[in-house]
Amino acid sequence: MNKNPFLAAAALLLAGPALAAGGAGADLPAAPASQLEAALTLYAGGITMGKMDLDASLRGSEYNATANLQTSGIVNAFWQAEIQATSTGKVGPKGLSPALYDSFDIGKGGKKQEVSLTYENGNAPRLFADPVYETRGYDVKPEEQKGSVDPLSAVMLILTGVGADAGNPCALVAPVFDGRRRYNIEMTKVRDIDIKMDNGLYAGKGLLCRVKYNQLAGWKPNVIKKNEQFPLINAWVATFPSAVAGRSYVVPLKVWTDTSFGTIAAVATSLKIDGQRPAKG
Repeated sequence: MNKNPFLAAAALLLAGPALAAGGAGADLPAAPASQLEAALTLYAGGITMGKMDLDASLRGSEYNATANLQTSGIVNAFWQAEIQATSTGKVGPKGLSPALYDSFDIGKGGKKQEVSLTYENGNAPRLFADPVYETRGYDVKPEEQKGSVDPLSAVMLILTGVGADAGNPCALVAPVFDGRRRYNIEMTKVRDIDIKMDNGLYAGKGLLCRVKYNQLAGWKPNVIKKNEQFPLINAWVATFPSAVAGRSYVVPLKVWTDTSFGTIAAVATSLKIDGQRPAKG
């Protein structure tokens, strides 16, 4: 389990909290496939703190996503993690129906944590954790878990735009249960903007969106002190068409927030859709 939910939230919005890859998805039906591949670099105070990559595919109504995050540099002195995650499920007209989520975290000193969530028949997901972690006093009730998605499915919800209002990909709420916490990722549009990324990845039309982490139940993130609010997150978002008819991707290209630790950001450094780099402008 990711012990830095602030970093997880930033990564989550970019295609990556990101967060194990322990389970394989079901065989996908024979239908035209669409694929998004993205890589991001994570920064704290302008210093590189890690990298993340995402591989997401859509085939018919099925989705499959894999994400990897690894910290690096000076950040490893106080928070070290290598996180892998996979998620599978179905895309519906108004939302996603996860099937299986697996996450595997290797933390500082080699400490390992595996978490799996299995979804069946619309019930609360079945949780598996190894080693088992304590939740007493921070319980998330089954009725609070129902209708939620795992962290990586929340990424897919954002990328596909399925959960958003028509014409406004930033108007959505992703209801997330990660095994310890039940929270919403709430996105709203601020304004239309022209995006020009310093690394040259993209220049063109986009949106500035505001993102709020709203915890409803469960374990409180360690990064938030008593009576403090989770900081608001900003995102540059652009929409890219797929070669598969009827498909497109809503991609947060840059996500950042200002904290007492300085500015923390995740910036896309590479992006391919159906094997091709998106046209600029």
